[in-house]
Amino acid sequence: MENVCNDIDRDYYQVFGLPNMTGSPERRLLLAILERAILDYVGNDPREIEEAEEWLFGSLESGRRHQFSFAWICEQLDLDVKKISEKIRMMPRRGNRKVAPWYFNKTMATA
Repeated sequence: MENVCNDIDRDYYQVFGLPNMTGSPERRLLLAILERAILDYVGNDPREIEEAEEWLFGSLESGRRHQFSFAWICEQLDLDVKKISEKIRMMPRRGNRKVAPWYFNKTMATA
């Protein structure tokens, strides 16, 4: 039975090509969720900051890992949860600016 599955997989890849794991729609979705939470966390809306902080760090403090929690998303993206959370905590706040100071540099670098 295993040979049949391997043959099917091999045939699939010959027809459709190897999957691009870095750019899969699922991976891009998880990255977008994470990016939105980070932008809210460094933002200037107190309610968004509080909600983002709860989502980003609440599951880490409680030790819960449920689907689509920050810890779960990091795990799916092969990111070190502890390192990422430390970097997020150190990010400069947006203050009264409309765009986070580091975000504008990122978008200009890719243009």
